Amino acid sequence: MSNESSGKMGIVAATAMSITIVVGAGLLVLPGLSFSLAGRLGYVPWLAVAVLMIPLLAIFSYFAREMPSAGGVVGYARASLGPGAASMAEVIVLGTFSLGIPAIALIGAVYLQQILPGLSVPGAALGTLTVAYLAGVVGLRISGALQTAMAALIVVGLLGIALGYLFFAAPGSFATDEPVVVPASWQGVALAIPVVLFAFTGWEMTAFLAEDMKDVKRTLPVSIWASFVLVTFMYVLIAWIVASHATGDERWTRAPFVQLARGWLGSAGAQIVALIASLLVIANVIAAFLAASRAVFSAGRDGLLPRRLASLNRRQQPLIAMTCTYLLFASVITFSQLAQVGVDTLLQLAGQNFFVLYLCAAVGYAKLHRGHPQRWIAYAAAVSVLAMMSLFSMPGLLYCGTLAAVGGWVAWTRERRTRLA
Repeated sequence: MSNESSGKMGIVAATAMSITIVVGAGLLVLPGLSFSLAGRLGYVPWLAVAVLMIPLLAIFSYFAREMPSAGGVVGYARASLGPGAASMAEVIVLGTFSLGIPAIALIGAVYLQQILPGLSVPGAALGTLTVAYLAGVVGLRISGALQTAMAALIVVGLLGIALGYLFFAAPGSFATDEPVVVPASWQGVALAIPVVLFAFTGWEMTAFLAEDMKDVKRTLPVSIWASFVLVTFMYVLIAWIVASHATGDERWTRAPFVQLARGWLGSAGAQIVALIASLLVIANVIAAFLAASRAVFSAGRDGLLPRRLASLNRRQQPLIAMTCTYLLFASVITFSQLAQVGVDTLLQLAGQNFFVLYLCAAVGYAKLHRGHPQRWIAYAAAVSVLAMMSLFSMPGLLYCGTLAAVGGWVAWTRERRTRLA
């Protein structure tokens, strides 16, 4: 895209975009689930996953500084592993976004219904997606400011609810008479790690917004680390408060934030949580949609998709790529509802693929730093990712393998055409 800085994001907006990509509606449930598995140690899995993510973020930060582009992880693979690996990564990215982001919109629709009960689930999902498309059309200067405001409200709102419970809840709201059904155990901590794992995915999506940032070689790495520190602090603090004060009531597992809010805000607490949840969903879908549209733009520029998708309008925006991305996601939402394909199926197929992209980045980093001490960062990251991948479902593995095979076939076809020419 254009190198002009006008309308591009600075560090604050880029950090806000990262936060809204990473923090999804799952946060409203996950602290309760980690408590249900690990008891009073329910905050420890969040710390463990944060530590596991540090080598991966160091790798993404390196690539963001050295070779930023709208291709994100695909560009990293091309620079470090060659065009074949890049082609496979690109198809995996497109296949993941095509199912994953519509699934996010459908999950968010349930929260939006609490504010607008007249909306259907597909209607709310399509409405959220339309808002995301319009945010892209108005440009990153406006939508970046919007994301900054929403990120601030989300972080302040969620932390405020948790801290408010900690300091202002009535004595009867605490665990005084109900036993904790799950004892604290390190085995439970291990079981909870894969549960909270997906709360720490999303930074790989931020990389696709590189060409929309000012002074990207500084802005993108800083935004990665700044958002990681803020998100981790929020996650661990909230998980600790829930784990410290939750009771055996199953509502703590299903809706911990509602319990926190009701503990000191009364009946209005549930409505406040629903409002924050709706804001969180909209911000998450906007940021994810913008990242996905840049991936489509990059795929057009690389020749994997029609090159028309790589064109820019007068405002230097990839409008055609955004429009096609919107139509694709809207089609997936509509089809999933008509065919009664569950959100869990969409997530099972697409949700694990990000870890394959993480592994690709780690292998590429190791290759670039062969013989240097920095290669141990890649080794640590690869071990973490492989441990995560051991939890994959068979349908997810088959879907990812199919996408990789298609990418490999595309790379082989290109190479063969080049030789014949």
